[in-house]
Amino acid sequence: MPRRRGFNLIEMLVIVAIVLAMAGVVVPVVSMRKLDDQWRRVDDELAAIAAGLREYVRSTRTFPTGHSGATSYHFLTSAGAPPKNNVFASGPSTELSKFLAGPDMAGDAWTGPYLRPDVGPDPWGNAYVVNVHGFFRSDENVLVVCAGPNGRIDTPPAATEAHGDDVVVLVR
Repeated sequence: MPRRRGFNLIEMLVIVAIVLAMAGVVVPVVSMRKLDDQWRRVDDELAAIAAGLREYVRSTRTFPTGHSGATSYHFLTSAGAPPKNNVFASGPSTELSKFLAGPDMAGDAWTGPYLRPDVGPDPWGNAYVVNVHGFFRSDENVLVVCAGPNGRIDTPPAATEAHGDDVVVLVR
């Protein structure tokens, strides 16, 4: 009898089943690692923004709320799409970089930059939001907020911890 080369249908089905089983194990592990990296990046960037705000206040002796500490702005944003349901949008806003990346708002007292140039939008493309209105309102806190994967801010201005899938740093 001549010897046959190749695989029969049963052998092919077994190989496909093995490959699919391996993919079923590898894909979730890779996805979780990517999500962990995204959350780690958020934590690092929120900490960098909060540290930059503290250093700005310490060195300029003004709050990042307007030119030379004027109360012009209620919240600041990084680059990125505005988050949905921005509960801090009770007044005017401007870019965070105007205070932390350049001397536009503080004048001669500015010794920055106070923010790394690589801090941009969060991993989901949304802007980080800083509630600077809390510097003047006793019923609000100064919060640096990431809206999380859903792109919606769920944390109210008076909160001391995050709500929903938000990530929050309280600036003291």
